[in-house]
Amino acid sequence: MRYLLLPLAVFFLCQCGAPQPPVCRTLPFGSRGAVEPVMETARRNWDILADPRKKEQWPAAETEYNRAVAILFDKLRCENGDGWSARAAAIGTAISTPDKLHEDPNDQDAVFPATEVRIRSSAKHRVSQGVGIPAVGWTATSPVGVPRPKFHPPNGQVRSLTVTLDFSNKTPQWRFAKRWVTEKLAIGKHGHQLAADWSAPIDFFWDMCELDDLRIQNVLLPERFTEETGLYFLQPYDPKKIPIVMVHGLVSSPDAYRDILNDLSPEPWFREHYQVWLYNYPTGTPWLYNSMRFRQIMNEAGDYVRARGDDHTLRKMVILSHSMGGLLTRAAVTDPSTKFYDSHFEKPFDQLEPTLKPEARELIREGLFYKPLTDPKRIVFMAVPHRGSPMASFRGAAFISNLIRLPKTLTIDLLDATAKSLTDSLEGKVALRKVHPPTSLSSLSPSSSEFRGLNQLPLPEGIAFHSIIGDKGQGDTPKSSDGVVPYWSSHIGPVESELIIPANHAVPNHPEATSEVRRILFLHLEKEGILRPSEKSEPRVARKAYELGKNE
Repeated sequence: MRYLLLPLAVFFLCQCGAPQPPVCRTLPFGSRGAVEPVMETARRNWDILADPRKKEQWPAAETEYNRAVAILFDKLRCENGDGWSARAAAIGTAISTPDKLHEDPNDQDAVFPATEVRIRSSAKHRVSQGVGIPAVGWTATSPVGVPRPKFHPPNGQVRSLTVTLDFSNKTPQWRFAKRWVTEKLAIGKHGHQLAADWSAPIDFFWDMCELDDLRIQNVLLPERFTEETGLYFLQPYDPKKIPIVMVHGLVSSPDAYRDILNDLSPEPWFREHYQVWLYNYPTGTPWLYNSMRFRQIMNEAGDYVRARGDDHTLRKMVILSHSMGGLLTRAAVTDPSTKFYDSHFEKPFDQLEPTLKPEARELIREGLFYKPLTDPKRIVFMAVPHRGSPMASFRGAAFISNLIRLPKTLTIDLLDATAKSLTDSLEGKVALRKVHPPTSLSSLSPSSSEFRGLNQLPLPEGIAFHSIIGDKGQGDTPKSSDGVVPYWSSHIGPVESELIIPANHAVPNHPEATSEVRRILFLHLEKEGILRPSEKSEPRVARKAYELGKNE
């Protein structure tokens, strides 16, 4: 056994290292040389792009302009100088004044070309051709001991930027376009499409972020991750955009939606109308308890939004949920009546309450008697075990469940509440030490108290529901399964749509799931009546003709 300790220690320590953004310590070889001829090339091609009489020369001019600006950007970020403005002045340029469409590089902890990001898969590399240098902006999280801004990701926020050098004035001006809010660059009187790399910011975010690094520990040692339970805004909050909340499942992280984000980010209508909120939680704790925490944090987000004014987009919220995350979501938006309580306890609460510790009493009130969330208006279930998973009842699952170490405070409260829920225990027929609080795995058993309550609660009215279900090929519906959740558990009604795709339990990773999510999100915008006429006529979206894997 001792021979395994060193490899295990190395494994865990490697996962805990703090990643760092790229740093330019030496000017790249291809960008060395005099500034003047490169600057002249960029200026000459800028003038061509500004002249509609030379439209046939625009493609070549765009290529030459981008090549020259890439060299100048290397000089701007790599050569000696104290700050962006000083380095810009050293090469005869200036940093433009930031505005609602342009970022201030001084507000970023790092800005670097998208080409310096290791792209996870060339087949999934999404780019848009155009003018400028695709770049990534990175704002690190607060230093240790300094409170992190509300809803700020634990490892920082990422921004998709496009760097251009504007020759409209005597002194060329560097501009850092916020690519998620602007599409065009005005050169003269003509608007040119801005270049973009949509995959680089996403891949860099997950390289920097540790939320997806410790999934097994997240299950077995959930106490380590309770501080990272929370809702994270991928971009600064925008009151004009509809929140789309993404809730992951068991042994997972928000990284489950990486492919969906990668495929939807190039869509102008998606970026204009939606903002992404990622929900993260320790998946070792019972799903009903996780649902309570989800409600609490979503209510905090609602208070945050309403304190800043209009909440009309908040009340159009969409939630994407995968696996156990769908149970969190469904319970959070459903009025529980007394169904959850009755499935756990024999006695009425007023008779049970005097025997409970204050912490356990509060846990029951918050977890079983609550007001549901009312802001979500559309929910997508992906491979959700609405009636549990038979795998949670296997002997191996019970063994793993016993390995899970719940937070101490939660263990005490759950043990106290669980003991009170057992008639035999109250009568002294079962020793207290044999009473085990539930874990995420035991709570997923079809025979668990959680499902006895949930199965008595219909889907709430006033919310549109959709199901995307995986079929691993083990049998035709209704005997099919995704390998973890059988169809009889993932099927629920009434829903606006149900789509079965040839996928295993990792449904969000399948391209057909992305296509269906795209359809649902576009449908939601149509139903809410907030699309512009030009967007309504987009044939690629309206007819689902988007070609996955094709670069714009």
